[in-house]
Amino acid sequence: MNHDGRHDFDFLHGHWQVRNERLRERLAGSDDWEIFHATQTCEPVLGGLGNVDAFLSDWRRDGGEDTFQGMTLRLFDLQRRRWNIWWAGSHDGVLEPPVSGGFADGVGVFEGELEHHGRPVRARFVWSAIGANTAHWHQQFSIDGGASWETNWHMWLRRRDADGRLPHEDAVIELRRYTLKPGRRDELIELFERELIEPQEAVGMHVIGQFRELDEPDRYTWVRGFPGHAARVEALHGFYGGPTWKRHRDAANATMIDSDDVRLLKPARPHSALPAAQRERAPVGASADADGIVCIGVCELDAPAQAGFLERFERDFAPLLEPAGLSLLGVYVSDDTPNGFPRLPVREGEPTLVWFCGCADAQAPRRLAETPQWRAAVADALRAGLRRAPQLLRLAPTARSELRG
Repeated sequence: MNHDGRHDFDFLHGHWQVRNERLRERLAGSDDWEIFHATQTCEPVLGGLGNVDAFLSDWRRDGGEDTFQGMTLRLFDLQRRRWNIWWAGSHDGVLEPPVSGGFADGVGVFEGELEHHGRPVRARFVWSAIGANTAHWHQQFSIDGGASWETNWHMWLRRRDADGRLPHEDAVIELRRYTLKPGRRDELIELFERELIEPQEAVGMHVIGQFRELDEPDRYTWVRGFPGHAARVEALHGFYGGPTWKRHRDAANATMIDSDDVRLLKPARPHSALPAAQRERAPVGASADADGIVCIGVCELDAPAQAGFLERFERDFAPLLEPAGLSLLGVYVSDDTPNGFPRLPVREGEPTLVWFCGCADAQAPRRLAETPQWRAAVADALRAGLRRAPQLLRLAPTARSELRG
């Protein structure tokens, strides 16, 4: 296979949903962003030496009656080993001058000379966070020859499968437990389910499950996943630095006492991750809580689970779950990769094994904890690396939680 760069855009072939965050006024010191959505389809041309995409949005230009459409032509220059990229929009049907460049270390940078309202600008396109099902594009302008740059447009791309659903890769997950101000849990849940799920998923995350803790009325627990650590950092920057969180953060934070009880986890085995959701997430506005109960078991350890406790869990603990009415869904261990987004702290240096179960009923975790076999397994493990008895969180999925009992 030829690795000269001609296949660098192959990742883009297919069907995508696109979240656009676009600065309303460019080169004016503005921080007013508009959000709109689009679909994009990309196909190869010239035997793979180029591609063409069609961009269909729900956005209208000021004074326009029709929604905006765009197209991009990308061609690989075999002689110079560089990509040239042309863009055109339905507002004028004219190909703009090209930007040119290539990829290095998984990031594509392309620059050229354009105009903005008759004013010459240096333009830069950047492609990053590229995975099997995600990609991020942003545009920058410079009016001082590249000494400084203004970012004025983000496109967050998520692939759609043949059934129109978002495929997810959850190589790393966060288990997040929030302590809320008394009586304000439902307030946060309503805001979260109305405003904060789709914007997170649009920038590359997967909101796996949201729960009310049955034993602590002011605890809210939720889980989200990422394709990997680099994608996690870019997605978190995209969401927490973007207009949606800016709009709703004060209302969300007003409900919270503490949001730093966060564990960064990875599947304990290649096939121990949570299964894909069997059905679509309930739509925005759904109010009836999901059926079933979820139990999350948290085992705090003296050493990484891979040093022996994982095998002990599989041998002594896991076989006791089903007889008590719990169905094992996934097993995870602490991921000791340094937190690349320190703005959101995680619990570091605390070896843990975490398991997820669906429950036949809300009392199943309590029945499990009371069995002689479980008590004996815990007593033995406390002498062999388990720091304290496993914490069993009894969780009621919210209306829009994908993970259910």
